[in-house]
Amino acid sequence: MSEHGHDHEAQVRTYLTIFAALAMLTILTVGTAYLNLPHGPGIVIALVIALAKIYLIGSFFMHLRDEGSLIRISLGICVGLILVLMVFVLPDIGLHELEEMEMAEKLSKNPYATLTQGHGEDGGAH
Repeated sequence: MSEHGHDHEAQVRTYLTIFAALAMLTILTVGTAYLNLPHGPGIVIALVIALAKIYLIGSFFMHLRDEGSLIRISLGICVGLILVLMVFVLPDIGLHELEEMEMAEKLSKNPYATLTQGHGEDGGAH
């Protein structure tokens, strides 16, 4: 009976350690948001922290580290597909700043550029 009690205490200790790590990673995520980093690096740091949290939750709370090979293969396929989808989104990182700089450049050349778009050459409504 003492063996079973010791195993239970080890599991509780492991879960509390993982919980503490998740809490620290959450605090790190919030702290990173307050650093006012540029858009691209901020997103990359947030994704790395999120991946660490996903690993901890999946491995320990969902017990995926003790599963068989079929579960691991299907999980690997899912993670691979998610990474492919993330790659499609990556070009958007930092584009907002470029768009803002282009708009500022257009406005510096022609302050009425946004008012006359879509209304023909004379700027009036048709």
